Amino acid sequence: MFLVRRLVLSTALMFAGISVPLSLAAAPPASATVTVTSHFIWTATSSNTTAFVTVINNAATNGLPNAMLFVTPNLSPGGICTCVTDSVPVGVIYNLLGSGKWAIFNEDESTNIPIGASFNVLVVQKPSKNVFVQTATSGNTGGGDFTTVNSKLTNSKPNALMIVTPNYDPGGTNGSLDDATVGLFYESSSKKWNVFNEDLAGMPLGAHFNVMIGATKSNGGQMVLQTATNSNISGDSTIVVNPQSTGNPNAVLFDTPNWNPGGSGGTSDTVPTGVLYYLSPTDDAAVFNEDGSSMALNAAFNVLIFPS
Repeated sequence: MFLVRRLVLSTALMFAGISVPLSLAAAPPASATVTVTSHFIWTATSSNTTAFVTVINNAATNGLPNAMLFVTPNLSPGGICTCVTDSVPVGVIYNLLGSGKWAIFNEDESTNIPIGASFNVLVVQKPSKNVFVQTATSGNTGGGDFTTVNSKLTNSKPNALMIVTPNYDPGGTNGSLDDATVGLFYESSSKKWNVFNEDLAGMPLGAHFNVMIGATKSNGGQMVLQTATNSNISGDSTIVVNPQSTGNPNAVLFDTPNWNPGGSGGTSDTVPTGVLYYLSPTDDAAVFNEDGSSMALNAAFNVLIFPS
C-alpha cells in the first residue's frame, strides 16, 4: 500500500504537467548547524515547490529518514507579512521522487502550496521518550476519530502539553494519509491524551503523527498554553503575550490545537492554524485561522516558542 500511495503522489505531480526541478535532486545541502534540535523557516519558491509539495533542502534534514519534523505555517517571518496563506492541513513526507529529502505537503493532495508560503520547521534528529511517532492501530483507535497516546509522560497528566505534525512515512516507509486538521484531547476515563481529527472524521489505521511532549525549556524552546479570551482575540487571531516572543519578531513558534486543556471544557477549531507577528499595534505573536474565520472564544493551543 505504501508503494501505491507514493506512486499516486508522484503520478499526481506528473499529471499536473510538472517535472521535478533539477535543483531539488542535485542541489547541495544548505548550510545549517545540526544540533539535537534545529529550527528554521522554510519558504516555498518556484525552484523548490511542485504542485502540493515543497521540498526542504537543509543539512538538518537531508538524508535523515528518521528525523522528527514539526511544521507550522508562518504568515510573517521576521515580522514581515508575506500575506500568503496555505489553508489546508499540511504534513511531512520523506524521499518523495527519490530526493533523499523531507518535504512539506498539502494533505488533500490537490491544493497547490502557494509560492511565498512560509513554514516554521523544527527538527529533532532521532526519536526519544519525549519525541516519537504515534501510529493509529486497531488497538489504539477504537474505530473512532482519534488515536490514543500511551506514555508515562502524559498518562494521568491532564496538564501535559504536546505538539503534533502528521508524518506520511516515518523512516521513509509505511506511508499513510490523514487529510484532516488534528488536535489533542484528554479523556478523563482512560486518563490518556489522544490525537484526533477536529472534523470528527474517522482516524485512518496506519496514520502517523510526530509527537513532542514538554512543558519546560528544552534546547532553547518553551511550551506554553494559549487560550483565546475576550481580551486577546483579534478577528481570526489570538494574541500570544509571552516574554519569549513579545517584542521579538524573530521568535519561531509552533502550535497544536488543545481541545480541553487540564481535562475540562472542550472547544474545537476545525480549520488549519498558523502563526504570525503583529509589529503594530501590539508587537506580539499570534495563532490565527488560516482561512480567515473568527477565532473561537476559549479555543486553546499548545505553543512551543523559540526566542530566535
